[in-house]
Amino acid sequence: MKKRYKYPLYNVAKLSDISATHSLRCDAKQFEDRFKDIRQLSNREGVFYLGELLPEPLIKGSQPTYIDGTDGIPVINTLSIQKLKINTEDCRSITEEDFENLPDIRKLKKGDVLLTMDGGTSIGKSVLFDLDGDYTVDSHVAILRPVGISPKALVYLLASPAGQLQFNKAESGASGQTAVTEEDLRRFLFKKSLLKKIEQLSDELDSKRIDICEKKEKLDREEQDAWNKFSKACLKG
Repeated sequence: MKKRYKYPLYNVAKLSDISATHSLRCDAKQFEDRFKDIRQLSNREGVFYLGELLPEPLIKGSQPTYIDGTDGIPVINTLSIQKLKINTEDCRSITEEDFENLPDIRKLKKGDVLLTMDGGTSIGKSVLFDLDGDYTVDSHVAILRPVGISPKALVYLLASPAGQLQFNKAESGASGQTAVTEEDLRRFLFKKSLLKKIEQLSDELDSKRIDICEKKEKLDREEQDAWNKFSKACLKG
């Protein structure tokens, strides 16, 4: 059974515990049991900060001037990033002229990691950009270009329960307007030993996800066939 929290949440914490956090956050959420492993990890040796894999500042898009239709250059937004995929049909467009005027760093290239940084429940969605053609992002999506880890492995690391838990812990702001800062993202912690096997684990996850996807598609077809059979029986009856 999913644990239910009694609200309002509260906790008693030592000032020394609070001072150990970079943001000096005193809200009760920071000391919920679900974050216990992260707090313990921060007190151990043999860990690394996510920022160590991101030597360059995060690149964020600007607020575009959109045009009607799809004849321009697609802009990837929060809505178009879903379940580790880019839904191009949910992209809006800008003119080719506006795209050409963008700094080169905002023009996406294959291997870029895209990450949503704000928007309440939309925070923390990651995806690997591997599309052909010209694309850019809006102001709610950051571009990450990692070093020392493959882009695919970084996407999986951010999307994993361990990564998502840290997004939950780091988000701040008013309800529905929460965000995670670049500084907080850079302080995400993982075991250093993970780096030795992250690529292998990512390949294994890739293979498993492909197998699961094929099974889902087969089950979807079987369900549709069952509905079609039911529908025909209703019409004939």
